[in-house]
Amino acid sequence: MKKISLMIACFLLIVFSCKKDKTTEESEVVKGNLKEVVETVNGITYKIFTDKNATTFKGILVMGSGNDENNPTEGGLTGAAETEICEKAAANGYAAAIVKYRKVPGTTDWNNSAKMVGEDFDKCIVAIAGKYNIDKNKSVVGGYSFASFMLLTNSAYYNSIPYCKGILAACGATGSDQASKLKNPVFSITCKGNNEGDYSGKALYDQIPVNSVIKAKSEGITDNSCNTHCGGNWTDQMYAKMVAWLK
Repeated sequence: MKKISLMIACFLLIVFSCKKDKTTEESEVVKGNLKEVVETVNGITYKIFTDKNATTFKGILVMGSGNDENNPTEGGLTGAAETEICEKAAANGYAAAIVKYRKVPGTTDWNNSAKMVGEDFDKCIVAIAGKYNIDKNKSVVGGYSFASFMLLTNSAYYNSIPYCKGILAACGATGSDQASKLKNPVFSITCKGNNEGDYSGKALYDQIPVNSVIKAKSEGITDNSCNTHCGGNWTDQMYAKMVAWLK
């Protein structure tokens, strides 16, 4: 009886292993010269975009999605804006990913949420750097809306990614105290109308102290062509800033 039970257990293990492998294969999609794969490495899940023929990369870009700050879910992997900039970066020789950051408390514990999200960006960069043999110091992070807010707060108070060359903060904002303590260069871009709060876009850049070590490498743009939250298409501007930071 023990022998039969052992045989059944081995059979089930083989079946589940095959099923797991199949799922991994189904997560890979090739579109023209670009490949996108959902991977989980060291406990962090992300969707990575690369040139399907590339074996070396210029650097790493990790993006985060927007969310409901009052009841956030895990970071999404399918956002159109995140996908667009990742595809542009991948087409030009970078390894670019969207990270599935953890479900966090949101407004009920804002600072701890920022700490957790920053830690997940760090884990994602480290995972990609190890798997694809890229120096983690050649990395840039970014996000839209909620992810931008989280990254800015993290940079000010927790500095989870000190090696990162900059934060692409689209339609996100921060407070004056946070702006005075930012540790990473920031590219803040937002629509006119003060949709995110007092310090976003050019107003955020202006709040960074003149004597801050990040001031010269930071930039703030208030886009007068739009007046809604996340209403602009800023892929080209964000990509250009990433390239400048990673030179």
